[in-house]
Amino acid sequence: SQAHFASQFSESGAPLGLGAERQRAMADSAESAASAGPRPEEPDAQRTGSATPLIAAAERDLSGDANSETPLAPGGTTATAAAEGQPASSGSGFAVLKTVALVISVMIAFGAGIFVSPIILKEVQKLQSSSAVEPEPEGVGHVAKSPSHSPAPSLRTRHGQVDATAPSSAKTTVRTTVEVSHTTATTTRTTLPPTTVTTTTEKPYPDAPLTCASDWPLGPVVKPTQKGIALDDTTFSKCPSLITTAWPNAKENLTSIRLFKAWDYNWKHLKLERTVVWKQLRDWIWRMNAKVLFGTQITCNETADDLDWSLVKELMAYVGREYAMGLAIGNEVELLHTQKNVSDECKSRTFSGGYFFGKVIHRSNDLAGMPGFADLKLTSVMGGYVLGGMPFTNTKEAGILSFLQAANRRFGRRWVYTWNVYPYFNPAQMDENMFHTCNAAMMKAINFAPSSMLPSQLNAFRQRMKQVTGRDDDIMWLGETGWSWPQASTLATAMAACSEWSTEQAMSLFYQGFLEWDLTIAPNVRPVDHAFFFTLRDAINWAMEENFGLLHSCESTDCKLQRE
Repeated sequence: SQAHFASQFSESGAPLGLGAERQRAMADSAESAASAGPRPEEPDAQRTGSATPLIAAAERDLSGDANSETPLAPGGTTATAAAEGQPASSGSGFAVLKTVALVISVMIAFGAGIFVSPIILKEVQKLQSSSAVEPEPEGVGHVAKSPSHSPAPSLRTRHGQVDATAPSSAKTTVRTTVEVSHTTATTTRTTLPPTTVTTTTEKPYPDAPLTCASDWPLGPVVKPTQKGIALDDTTFSKCPSLITTAWPNAKENLTSIRLFKAWDYNWKHLKLERTVVWKQLRDWIWRMNAKVLFGTQITCNETADDLDWSLVKELMAYVGREYAMGLAIGNEVELLHTQKNVSDECKSRTFSGGYFFGKVIHRSNDLAGMPGFADLKLTSVMGGYVLGGMPFTNTKEAGILSFLQAANRRFGRRWVYTWNVYPYFNPAQMDENMFHTCNAAMMKAINFAPSSMLPSQLNAFRQRMKQVTGRDDDIMWLGETGWSWPQASTLATAMAACSEWSTEQAMSLFYQGFLEWDLTIAPNVRPVDHAFFFTLRDAINWAMEENFGLLHSCESTDCKLQRE
């Protein structure tokens, strides 16, 4: 046990990790020895036979080499000390060492050593100060030097491990570098590795109600009660309370919205629960006294379609009949057969198999059982693809003509004809010059004069509607139109190569044209009854990034379109 306790000391007599009370006991022993006068000299053999093995045991304990021995030179000195003609230790040093070892043994036996070691350490430091040599430069840790001893291996403690390194000069030191949780004989400067902390801070959403700010007024809004926003998934799922009260870049209030769905179970990871989203949405609708075109899906999955419809019915009842302007059953179902991974069975079942129209009848019957909803307007939103036949395409996979004829026979004027028209995606051509411009296509696309792209296509829809119903005054809605800036990843026409096509200026011109449009499509032709602009915020469509939003995100307080 003496070898274990002696391992707390260096060769110079400096304790390694002793507590304060141990140091005080050592100091008391030293003072007692001084007051009693000089002790008789002990034989060299007795000194070297006791003190030197204790120090060697301490070194072995620190180095982890329990089997190594410190060689003794003839006469009882260490081999390195004998080389210099120096004794291994002095008599007084051994007496202090022996006394302290005995005191520590008693203290540890009673479990008190750990509490008194700092006091003993402090006193031993005072004793060492009289023989201490010049200190090492600040910043390298504590170095205990003994001028009376020959070079010895340097012991370095790092992260609880001990490494032995060979001496680099004739003047070798014992260096101990300890972690923060250890105690050393002197103050140890511990350098910890730099720590990089990465924090992700979400920018908070602005307060509702919201009107985005801009230095670029693009109004006024003509016929504002007949125009609305087709709501993107970003706004619906993350910040429905932040549907703007006024049209972005204008002063007139929003008075209607189009919803593509009531909920999407792919939104489970979002922080807002469905009930919270619906509450915020309803609060906005009620506050603005807005009208809503609700939507429900038609896909190849009947179970998913019926689940979606059950949620739409619940949302419609929750918002109230007085705010519902209609129900859209399916959005561009005529393109379903063009989607990837659609089976042949689904392609033939949707139209020719009667699945689509059967679901329309089912949804209508459900509405009849909901108080106040029996006369709600019905529609299905379709796009320019249906103009591929006369009056409408009528193939096995997209039997639009047969579908509309059946809807007219069953629902008459209750059925509304709703079309999506996007000049942005129209297959226009580049200018025939060497500069790769698209000026001619641009002027036709962003213009809302009757001869321009959007009004003329809507006029074509109305003329073909008349061939189905025999009437020229059926209700017609524009389900979507819009412009993307920056360029939409879904743009696959020649305009993708036109640098002017997907710019802020082009988007602002198209949007301003929409706001100022009086819904006229041709002279002496019934105008559009209602028009929706897509959309409020940038969003993802079919896993593809699109930038049709009039704001960037839910965190935005500024409108996307700015003069500067």
